[in-house]
Order: sequence, then structure tokens, then C-alpha cells
Amino acid sequence: MRPPGFLRRVFLLGAGVRMSRGVNIGRARRQAFLAALRDSANVSASAHATGVERWKWYRLRRADSGFAAEWLDALETGIDALEDEAMRRALEGGEEPVFYQGKIVGSVRKYSDTLLMFMLKARRPERYRDRVGVDVAEDVRALLKAVDGQTHVAPEPKKQSANDERS
Repeated sequence: MRPPGFLRRVFLLGAGVRMSRGVNIGRARRQAFLAALRDSANVSASAHATGVERWKWYRLRRADSGFAAEWLDALETGIDALEDEAMRRALEGGEEPVFYQGKIVGSVRKYSDTLLMFMLKARRPERYRDRVGVDVAEDVRALLKAVDGQTHVAPEPKKQSANDERS
């Protein structure tokens, strides 16, 4: 007599899907996890919402390529929503109350320049990334000069002036 689940394992293994050892999470909980992941883009919060330990979700993702693809899709959707909210806060801002003597007397719209800069750097890095230049040769020359005679320092190359180029 064959053990329970034998035919299921044979069918799934034949289709190229590895079974997870020790992780038996039903379809309803999987769907709840994926929905929470789409909403939050947070694995820990999604695991907590389903009542299943986080490590079990990671083990299931490693073992089930179909679930791994669904996980990636849900996470991308969640991250897209976070990106949309960041852009909204940067461009549209948000109302913040103004208090006077402990009472709300109005509101002011606040925008986030920091979020806007992050969004520009992410979407157009060639134009907005931080430019950091390092002249290693100059740094090495300065270090060797600091050693003060313990090492021979090669002379700095002469820079051509506009007059030198004409002759």
C-alpha cells in the first residue's frame, strides 16, 4: 500500500514542482499571505496576518516555483503601491494642522522634497545620481609625500598650458 499523498507528490514532481518538506500551507492561507504581501510589501507583516511563521513562507517559496512566482508578483505590486504613495506625497503633499494655543486654527500643505529627489534619482539616475569623483593618483602622491623621504616619490606630470600647445 502506498503512503498518503504519494500520487500527489508523483504528479507534482513530474510537473517539475518540488514538494516542500514539513510545510503544508493550504491554498486559502497562501492567498491570504499573497493578498497581505500585495497590500504591505512586507513579508513579516504578511506572515503575521496569516498566523504562519515567516520561515515557513520562505521554505515554501524555495520549494514551490509557482508560489515563488506569485510571491514575486505580489511583492512587485506592493512596492509599486509604495512608490505611487511616495510620488503622491512628493507632488501633492499632505495637509498638516496648524495649532494656536492648543487649538487647530487651520492647516498647511506640506510637500516632501526628499521623496521627490529619491524618486528622481531612482527613475533618472544618469541625470540625478550623486556624482562622486576620486582622483586616486593625486591621493597616492599626497600619501607618499607624507611619508617624507621614506619612499621615492615620482614627480607630478606637468600640465600643458595653452602657450605650450601653440609652439
